[in-house]
Amino acid sequence: MAENKSIGPRETWATRIGLILAMAGNAIGLGNFLRFPGRVALYGGGAYLIPYFIALFLLGFPIMWLEWTIGRYGGQYRAHWLGPMMYLITKKKFNHRNAKLIAGIFGGFVLSISILLNAYYTNLIGWIAFWAGMSMSGRITEVTEVSQSVGYLLKVISDPFYNLIPWAISLIITGIIVAPGISKGIERGNKIMMPLLFLFAIVLLITGFTWRTPIKPEWDSLKGFFWLWTPRYEMLGDPATWLEGAGQIFFTLSLGIAGIIPTYASYLRRDEDLTLSALTTVSLNEFAEVICGGSIAFTLGYAFGGEIPIGMVFVDKKSPFFLAMAVYPAFFGKLGTAGALLGTLWYTLLWFAGVTSAIAITNTLVEFFNDLGIKRSMGAFLSVFLMFIFGLPIVIEGSMTINYDWGPTTVYLDFTDFVVGSFLLVVVALLETVFAGAFVWKEGYEELNRGGLIKVPKWIWTILLSIIAPLYLSAMIFWLPFSTRADAIIRQTGKPLEWLGPTMATLSLVFTLVFFVTGYIATTKIIEKKYASIQV
Repeated sequence: MAENKSIGPRETWATRIGLILAMAGNAIGLGNFLRFPGRVALYGGGAYLIPYFIALFLLGFPIMWLEWTIGRYGGQYRAHWLGPMMYLITKKKFNHRNAKLIAGIFGGFVLSISILLNAYYTNLIGWIAFWAGMSMSGRITEVTEVSQSVGYLLKVISDPFYNLIPWAISLIITGIIVAPGISKGIERGNKIMMPLLFLFAIVLLITGFTWRTPIKPEWDSLKGFFWLWTPRYEMLGDPATWLEGAGQIFFTLSLGIAGIIPTYASYLRRDEDLTLSALTTVSLNEFAEVICGGSIAFTLGYAFGGEIPIGMVFVDKKSPFFLAMAVYPAFFGKLGTAGALLGTLWYTLLWFAGVTSAIAITNTLVEFFNDLGIKRSMGAFLSVFLMFIFGLPIVIEGSMTINYDWGPTTVYLDFTDFVVGSFLLVVVALLETVFAGAFVWKEGYEELNRGGLIKVPKWIWTILLSIIAPLYLSAMIFWLPFSTRADAIIRQTGKPLEWLGPTMATLSLVFTLVFFVTGYIATTKIIEKKYASIQV
């Protein structure tokens, strides 16, 4: 029988700044610079920011504090991923058998989300790496028309020669950063990438405001900035605006993503501050998203292409990723050497944003394997290998459909992103608020404020987190199947090769279920072997 006291985390963060940068890195991803501007354009410009900031208050801060608290508490018992953490939290309220069942459910989500989400997410990082290489080599100056950059994008999606190498390099670098551990690998990596990310973002931000008309006098970058902040209040009457605002807050802060925030927080010492640290992380993320991400997209978008590309790409195509990958390259290319430099900053910034998030997800999977007795270096290799194997369907699907007039399909990527990268994340967060909220985890509020440099008011824990947040998350879960994302995926399966779309969607669903069941079984066995005897 283990002693009834904390034994401390296996590893700890070496510095406070390293912790903050790593947490910010895991939150700041492609959604900050690509998804957020697209949602602003689709849902009313400045009006969209009203539900966005309301959701930040009702969901973002409370759930962020909750996940940090879950993580630090679990880390004291050397539980470094969400499954055993939730077992230790629910063990008092429920008996061992039911707590193990709850842990198994969380473990199933951790395994399925971490592998399948990173499998497609690193594919996107690979596509970004391709354009970063084109910019660094100066070859982007050969791309001066949107049709040319679209052609390159189609090659990247469909031709293994173009996509496997940058994807594989990105995966390998992710594994190399994760393998040495927290302070020697992840912390050092974030200390390099995050300051550079913010530096590049500020340079691009200044460029957007000062280099106002690089193409045509009437294409003034300030018009884009004013468009961003001009509210179209009629959109507030659309329920989708409110739910999308909540969704963006949820996804941009990495809430519910395979327990990556609890895993990072598990390396905190017992009485180390988490209240102010979590608040700082959220603030850095919002600066990157609202100030940098939104302003860069709209100022450069107008300066390079006027109003038409913003309307066409953001509103009609409903794909901000398309703007970054198939429109911007042509604009950068037209500017010659200066454009190659700006392109290098832009795509390197996006690559840093993607990789810092990918290493957080990979690290969670490594901790899962560690509890199965697999050493960290081997766990990192195994994680990268699995992400490569289950990301290959994206390459296969693209190469099978490139010869059709409508170009390659991405049903596997889109369906996996919807189920694993959108729907299940909300489910995980909902279960966290239920099983670790005020009605189950009585000691949670005291744990949150232990050693805190600021004190979180109790009503945030008892009302916002434990009542308002579950209701809001339940509404999001109900709405997601009827969203425009779901409709777009369904319509894409109706293209030529009708059998391929449904097959790839079914394959994604099968992988999700298999990993969930595997994770559930493995977690229950881990609980019996390592955590059942711990007295909490």
